[in-house]
Amino acid sequence: MVLSALRPESIAGELVSFPLGGRHRPLDGFLSRSGKKPARTLVVFVHGMGSNFYRSGFKKAMLRGVGSGVDVLTFNNRGADTATAHEVFRDCLRDLDAALDGCRCLGYRRFVLVGHSTGCQKITYYQAVRKRTDVAGMVLAAIGDDLAIARRILGRRYGSEVAKARRLVDAGRPDTLVQGLDFPFAAHRFLSIADPASIEAKLFDMEGRLDHFRKLRVPLLVVLPEKEEYACIPVEEMVERLAAKTRADRFEAVIIGGANHGFRGDEEITAATILNWSRAV
Repeated sequence: MVLSALRPESIAGELVSFPLGGRHRPLDGFLSRSGKKPARTLVVFVHGMGSNFYRSGFKKAMLRGVGSGVDVLTFNNRGADTATAHEVFRDCLRDLDAALDGCRCLGYRRFVLVGHSTGCQKITYYQAVRKRTDVAGMVLAAIGDDLAIARRILGRRYGSEVAKARRLVDAGRPDTLVQGLDFPFAAHRFLSIADPASIEAKLFDMEGRLDHFRKLRVPLLVVLPEKEEYACIPVEEMVERLAAKTRADRFEAVIIGGANHGFRGDEEITAATILNWSRAV
């Protein structure tokens, strides 16, 4: 007996796993290939806070869009799912090293890094520090200004909550959970997002210097949703500020009309925009 008329979706590809060494668990991911041999360009998708390599229609649209010289990898970093509450931001360096170096072992030599949400901070910090010559371009999708978001959510409590988290860290209790943002974070992770002195919080502080962003020289595409629910300034103004700061060889920006932070309902056009740019870059 047929219980449902809904058919399961199948995306061709293979599960991959990137070892970190030591006692760390490998980082799992999904590689969607356009052919038997590695494509000219591998698009590497870095998920946002609390997400993972398979959740969301946006990632699935990216995986379905392989072809014409582009393969796609989505993979977990150490901030996947609830682990984001305790992750150390600088670990993104080793996470991306593991994924890109692992994909070089699979035959890939040219990468386009795509960050969604907090993934934007991670790929920006990574390339600003590593300066990899095999990174041919970068896409920043749904950038979030973590510092401004924390200030908006916490309101008058912002200063006291940051001070409380600092006291916990200073007292040797960095893993104590702190409430107040979208979900609980360990005190050290809370500071990484909300303390204006932290690298992660400063990365896309639109009132700040954007020092790491200014170090990027590879071609950049910024993709912003028109209805970004986390935006603390209009997305058009965000584009203007980024365009004024960039030193990239090439800078382009696209605003996806009617889209929200996850591009829900607009996944296909967003993925096509990113993949077509990745093919042409």
